[in-house]
Amino acid sequence: MNLYTAVLFVHAIAVLVLTAALTLEAWILLQLRRATYPADVRPWIGTMQPVAIGAISSLVIIYVTGAYLTESLHSWAFAWPRVAVLEIALFALCGAITGQRMRAIRRNAEREQMNPSEWKAMRRSAFLKISLSMRIWIVIGTILLTAAKPGLPESLVIAASTLILGLLFSFVSFGGWSAVSRAQI
Repeated sequence: MNLYTAVLFVHAIAVLVLTAALTLEAWILLQLRRATYPADVRPWIGTMQPVAIGAISSLVIIYVTGAYLTESLHSWAFAWPRVAVLEIALFALCGAITGQRMRAIRRNAEREQMNPSEWKAMRRSAFLKISLSMRIWIVIGTILLTAAKPGLPESLVIAASTLILGLLFSFVSFGGWSAVSRAQI
């Protein structure tokens, strides 16, 4: 096995870990929405920190190994790697904002007394669901960019489409769990 193959393997594993972290985040958000009281969420919200560490580590590995693979193929002149880097940056930004909100939820869940309406608003935040959906679709779009290797117009269409799909899918209800309820619009 040569260095390129090893880096490609690490890159693929990092994408799998990132996908697993997004899946766990979706599960945590589902449990958060189901929680009636702050005490109900404590077992779940505590698992968010290791999930976030895994996601951040994976994202850094994806960026570094992706840059190496792109350089090895002399592909920086093409549009798709530059658009993929922008998608990674947008993923990181949405993840960072989500992390701040989840830390606030964890801090408030540890408090004994909390205003019920404030608690409900925090745990049913539309942003958390929109961010998760958009980040899932950003991963899908980035995989498509790396597989198709399109030119600039097509790369921009793929990036815009994944963001639009991420936003639209955040409004889809799965088993009574709608990302954004009509009351939040």
